[in-house]
Amino acid sequence: MQIVHIVAGLSPEGGGLSELVPRLASAQRLLGHEVTVITRARCSDKLSLAARDAKAAGVKVVRFAPSWPDAVFFSWELLRMLRRLIRSAEVVHVHGNWTFPVWWACRCAVREAKTLVMSPQGSFDPVRLSYSAWKKRLVCRLDAWCLRHASVLHATAECEREWLLRDRGAASDVGRERRIVVIPNGVALPPDVPVAAADNRKERVVLYLGRNHPLKGLDLLEEAWRRVARPGWRLDVYGPGLPGGFVEGPEKWRVMRSADVFVLPTRSDNFGIAVAEALACGVPVVCTRGAPWQELEGDGVAGRCGWWCDVSVEGIATALETAMALSNEERRELGRNGRARVLARYTWPAVAGLLLERLSLDMRRGASERE
Repeated sequence: MQIVHIVAGLSPEGGGLSELVPRLASAQRLLGHEVTVITRARCSDKLSLAARDAKAAGVKVVRFAPSWPDAVFFSWELLRMLRRLIRSAEVVHVHGNWTFPVWWACRCAVREAKTLVMSPQGSFDPVRLSYSAWKKRLVCRLDAWCLRHASVLHATAECEREWLLRDRGAASDVGRERRIVVIPNGVALPPDVPVAAADNRKERVVLYLGRNHPLKGLDLLEEAWRRVARPGWRLDVYGPGLPGGFVEGPEKWRVMRSADVFVLPTRSDNFGIAVAEALACGVPVVCTRGAPWQELEGDGVAGRCGWWCDVSVEGIATALETAMALSNEERRELGRNGRARVLARYTWPAVAGLLLERLSLDMRRGASERE
C-alpha cells in the first residue's frame, strides 16, 4: 500500500504530532508499505528525532518551504506540488486541523478519489476550541468540509469520538458515526529495559515533561506542589522554555527513568503521549481527568499503575500525596503494571496494524460500492 501522511510541522519542539506521525509512518514502513511524510519546513530546518528515525527506516520525508501567512502554515510550494505527489498514493492521511496543509491535502485527496484518513488529534476538544476561538470560527467551514469528505475519522479515545460526533454540524452528517474508528496512539519503547530508581538516592523525583501551554495545567501543578512539597522530594519540570529545558532521545529516556512519579496536570488532552512513555519506563503516573487515562486505576489488562484525578489543584495534590506516601517497592509494583499495559496495548506495530486493517476494510468497501 502507498500511504502519504501530511502534517503541518515536524520540528523537535513541535509537540505530539512531531513524534506521533513519524512513528506511525515508521511502523507502517516496517510492515512493508511505501510511506511518505509531507510537511511544511525548510530543508535547513532541524527535524524531530522521530522524523530522523523514520527517514533511517526508509520513510520518505518531503519538505515544502514556508510562505506567508505563517498563522495557517501556508506554503506556495505545497499548493503547487502536493496534488501530483498524492496522485500516486492509495491512502492520504492528514494529522491535526486548522492548517493549510491539512485543508489542501483533503481537497487534493478528494479530487484524486483517494482514501482520506483524518486524525484530528484533539483539535475538536471543546476546551481546546475555546483557545483562539475567533480564529477557528473564521476557518471552521474548511474543517467541516474535510470532516464530511474523509473516508475514515481516526479518534484516539472514546472522548474524541464524542467530540467528532457533536462538532461541526455532525447531526446532519449521517455517515459520520460509521466512519469513526477509535484506535489509541502508540508509544516508542525505551531502547532497553527500564531500571528502577536506586533506593540510595537522597531525593525522590516527581517529573513533568511537556510543553508550557495553558492547556497543560502547569499552574495547577505548581500550586499543588506548594501544598505537598516535603523534604526528600523535588519537582523536575522539563520542556521548551521550562527550567529543565527540552530533552529528546536517550536524554529524555534517562530523565523519565530517573523519576519516581510522573505527573500530567492537563486541562484537556485527547491522549497524553507522555503518560504512555512514562508507563513504558516503569514509572507510575498521576494524570488528571483532562486526559482519557482512567485505566491508570486498573482494569482487565493490568492492575493499577497510577492515579486519575480531578482537574484541580486539590485533585492533583491529593494524588501526589498518595503517591509520595508509598514505599519504593509499592511504586515499583505500579510501574511494572504500567509497563505491562503499554506492551499489551500501545506498541506502534500493534497500533499501525489496527489502523491498516480498518483502511483495507474501507478500501474493499469502496471498491464494492463502485462495482
